[in-house]
Amino acid sequence: MTKNKYSKKNIRKEIYVIAIFFAAIFVAMIVYLARYVQSGSRDFIYNSYNSRFSVFADDVTRGTIYTSDGHIIAKTTYNEDKKEIRKYPDERLFCHSVGYVDKGMSGLEAEYSFDLLKSHIDLSEQINNTLVGKKSPGDSLYTTFDYDTQKAAYESFGMFEGAVVAIEPDTGKVIAMVSKPDFDPNTIAEYWDDITDDSKKKSVLLNRATAGAYPPGSTFKIVTTVAFLRANNGDDSFEYNCKGKIAIDDYTIHCSGNKSHGNEDLLKAFSNSCNSAYAYIGLNLDKDVFTDTSEKLLFNQDLPTRLYNVKKSSFSIENQSDSVIAQTAIGQGETTVSPLHMCMLVSAIANGGELMKPYLADKIVSEEGDIVSEVKPESYGSILSENEVSLLNKYMEAVVMDGTAEKVDFGDINVFGKTGTAEYTKNKSITHSWFVGYGVDENGDKLAIAVIMEGAGYGSKYAAPLAAKVFNAYFD
Repeated sequence: MTKNKYSKKNIRKEIYVIAIFFAAIFVAMIVYLARYVQSGSRDFIYNSYNSRFSVFADDVTRGTIYTSDGHIIAKTTYNEDKKEIRKYPDERLFCHSVGYVDKGMSGLEAEYSFDLLKSHIDLSEQINNTLVGKKSPGDSLYTTFDYDTQKAAYESFGMFEGAVVAIEPDTGKVIAMVSKPDFDPNTIAEYWDDITDDSKKKSVLLNRATAGAYPPGSTFKIVTTVAFLRANNGDDSFEYNCKGKIAIDDYTIHCSGNKSHGNEDLLKAFSNSCNSAYAYIGLNLDKDVFTDTSEKLLFNQDLPTRLYNVKKSSFSIENQSDSVIAQTAIGQGETTVSPLHMCMLVSAIANGGELMKPYLADKIVSEEGDIVSEVKPESYGSILSENEVSLLNKYMEAVVMDGTAEKVDFGDINVFGKTGTAEYTKNKSITHSWFVGYGVDENGDKLAIAVIMEGAGYGSKYAAPLAAKVFNAYFD
């Protein structure tokens, strides 16, 4: 007698297998949904084209944005027709970081639009507001900005364009961020065509602090120094006789002003910003060590930060000639970097080698003063050894004490820095002005900074004095 393949036992077994299969699919969907809600949904929810925003705006008045010290930098008010308008009391001061809500959205206005259009006042009050046709007040956003520091950074630029980033090294809080040229978010709709006119080649809407791609000039000697230390197991023994220039193949690299620095160790070569010595170092560095060091210091990497619209820095010496490698070692060649990246690098030096991820938004607060959510400092990890930090501190202090920045008046603040003068056209007399470093006050508080002033000239003459003004505004 042949066994019936459709017996009750077989049917129950097949039902059991099918049930397990669909249960597994259901669990997988739940896991995916949970992960999406936690992370992947952010890009969708915070997208300025999300139609749900218009629904939220019908019921909630967009919340206020503050600096960390309580200064209002964006608020909702009403025009003479009693129509809601977004107002930026300081006009251009925070334009790139805070952004705008006309002609689309940008900056923190876009990234935290969902939060600013949510209300956490008492539920019964929300219901009552809905019944009587009244909007509920949206939650407010407190940023990490210090108002006086931001203002000092902005006003110190004068006629120049470029960017400033200042970060609290032990937390990653962005204390100041300025990009020039700038715009007034109050009138962006009125002047939109002019602002976005490509023929002017100004890129006014570009936040140069996070997305600028500049040759780092001599500030890159920080990276070359670390590569040298790693190639020599932490030993900084070095001797070089500088004669003001060095010839590589058919290319000659000159020290600033063709100055002959004479016999130098590594500290002197760094504090003098000696191009000849560092070109020599670059030529004799193992290429793999040089590349690996640069990438460990975040070149060719996505920067670990909570900021958005951040440009990746670039470094490459693969298949390059000796002359290009020598130029790369002094911050020229094919290397580009953002001010944010350079500020993160010196911030890690100031923090004992540990890099904290930079962020702008500190907390969301309800109209009633309750903290809805709060950002906690987050470490990326250590990118520099204790020995490297110790030596870099000594070298960067020498830059300020008796090196290229010795004539800059930093006041009573202890400053550790590196100047930079970066060529960016065939006309070598036109250069960007750089300063990167950090200041420490008598209480041990620290502020890291990166300054670039486009086409300004020597870093010691323009960027370093601007950094001094920012330090004094912050520590005072």
